[in-house]
Amino acid sequence: MRSVALSLLVLLGAAQANILLPYQMPDELIQLMAFREQPQNAAISVCNDIQFNYCQTHFNQFFGMDDSISWRNGSYIFNTVQNYLMMNVTELVKVCNTRTQFYQCLGSSYYPCMNLYTLLNKPQPDFSNAFDYVRTFRGLEWMCVGGFSEVVAQWSCLGTFPTTKAYQNCIGNFNQTVSAANFCPAVAQTGVCLNDAYNDACGPAGAGYFGCENFRITFDNSCWGLRCMVDPQ
Repeated sequence: MRSVALSLLVLLGAAQANILLPYQMPDELIQLMAFREQPQNAAISVCNDIQFNYCQTHFNQFFGMDDSISWRNGSYIFNTVQNYLMMNVTELVKVCNTRTQFYQCLGSSYYPCMNLYTLLNKPQPDFSNAFDYVRTFRGLEWMCVGGFSEVVAQWSCLGTFPTTKAYQNCIGNFNQTVSAANFCPAVAQTGVCLNDAYNDACGPAGAGYFGCENFRITFDNSCWGLRCMVDPQ
């Protein structure tokens, strides 16, 4: 019964606002991302499955998720975390604390486990779930560390902005134009679009930087060297 009620809350929360950005990627581009994320040094890029499962179970407990929920249920995890983030700033802080504990639990395995190439090379992977899983934790990494002060200060505006036409225009243009041939340029252009749109909607300039980074960080390991710029005040 708890899981059914939680699922309803997730749907309601996602319909109202989003801190984690809502969009989808086709399998062929997720596969491209995974290829570009292939670790250069396999000897130091190992995701320990036993440790991974242990840390995930502890992460799940805060959200009331079943112990069996894993990266293979990435879309469910994304929606569940999204719902908690949008409750209020107090819950956002609690989610960030839980994310920090997860990060500390995994230690040196954190980044290898948060890697699309690693996950998609496990038996019977699902592209969408793996992508949603990775972008959940990359999004949390940004908003709970570099973007924390901005998201706390402008929680309401930053959360409701993804429901606007301006956000949909930026993401819609990304979906229509992105391809294997222009993947990283499309990511960069969308970051600029979101920067301008967030600034117009929320301001001051920090809102635009937050919005740009909130999108870009998902592609940090597949589009090397891309950076969001802080507009002058």
